[in-house]
Amino acid sequence: MIRYERKRLIIELLGKSDVAYIADLAEVTGASDSTVRRDIDELVKEGEVVALRGGAVRLSQRMTELPTAVKALINKDEKTAIAAAAARQVSDGESIYIDAGTTALQMIPFLTGLSLQIVTSNTHLLTLVPDPGIRITVLPGEYLANTGSIVGSLTEDLLRRMFFDKAFIGASGVSARSGINTFDVREAMKKQIVHANSAQSFVLVDHTKFDKSSTYQALKISETVIVTDAYHQLLASAKDYILPETEALTG
Repeated sequence: MIRYERKRLIIELLGKSDVAYIADLAEVTGASDSTVRRDIDELVKEGEVVALRGGAVRLSQRMTELPTAVKALINKDEKTAIAAAAARQVSDGESIYIDAGTTALQMIPFLTGLSLQIVTSNTHLLTLVPDPGIRITVLPGEYLANTGSIVGSLTEDLLRRMFFDKAFIGASGVSARSGINTFDVREAMKKQIVHANSAQSFVLVDHTKFDKSSTYQALKISETVIVTDAYHQLLASAKDYILPETEALTG
């Protein structure tokens, strides 16, 4: 396994647990302890992890908003499955909203062949090459370099005058205490407006987002359909939910 792949795997593993140990990471990656320590040293210098006493390590921004480049490395297969299931909810000729975040972004390759109008606050979408039948409108507003998201009063003002067949919304966490939540009040406001102006809205989260609370509630769990990769008891409170293996609404 090359260094980049090991580092990606280390970040993915740390995204699933609060703390991991060098010996365990060495076993999973198939590398020696010394090799993993060098990888960790590089990740520490890059600001992505924090080394702890006793040979332990954790993500440096655990329970804060991680940069998109880091989030993209976490649970890639799960996010792809979620994105594919979400894309199957889209019909030809629709107008849809795609939120900021790495999971919603991965819907684009699964929308090939459809004629769509996509409105987005996700600037990373511009790095992809969409199907010729897809028209993209990027919202105006304040650019958040850390996440590639567009937010702010200008964004909100325009969204209040736009209406969608379907919206695909990201979240930092889903919990009984704070519902569908996010770290930024501007992101929360954006999600609320989009949800209100969409005939159907879907929240895309992988299983690691459950029982996680951040600062601001965007939506109540009962208000929306959740698309995720594994069942969690919180899904019983949702309006409906979709699991990739069933691709069926339940609830």
